[in-house]
Amino acid sequence: MSTLRTLPPTAALALLLVGSPPRAEERPQLFPTRDVDITYDVTRPQEPKIRERVRWLASDGLERIDGRDKSSTIFNHNAKEIILISPANRTFRKLEGEQGRPPVPEAGAALTRGDEAVIAGLRCIDWSWTDEVQTNTVCATADGVVLRHVVDGQTVRLARSVSYTRQSPELFQVPPDYAPALAPEGTLEP
Repeated sequence: MSTLRTLPPTAALALLLVGSPPRAEERPQLFPTRDVDITYDVTRPQEPKIRERVRWLASDGLERIDGRDKSSTIFNHNAKEIILISPANRTFRKLEGEQGRPPVPEAGAALTRGDEAVIAGLRCIDWSWTDEVQTNTVCATADGVVLRHVVDGQTVRLARSVSYTRQSPELFQVPPDYAPALAPEGTLEP
């Protein structure tokens, strides 16, 4: 006989609603598992709030951020590569490494599961960790969409809208008529 059948009805209902406590090995999904288009309000110290559009081509591990100055950044999380695209002068620049995108705890970091919330109409769970410099808390959906990022108690990114829509692979490529940008050292980037 199952444990739920031997409990009084209210206790069984409470167990079903609350669920089991989080396991120590439980870790959040912090990369979307399906294509998504997210609009965030972003607040940085001593800067005005800006609006960013972030799109994910989930199957390829690609993330595109369109900022306020019409430039775009494409993160290839699988290849650990970053591409900066500048429409103003029709150039691009490739960089190696993730450089902190998105907020992801280091391997082995102790994560603490927090409260649930509803942000931009979606349910998410707060997950916190502390690294050498700061304490991060992200509220992530079960399918890996980060809806809120808090650093040392200050909200730095908050989702305003989320749309699960198929993303065109062309959005995550350098336009064919863009040229490599001149690197700071004075050489052309590949």
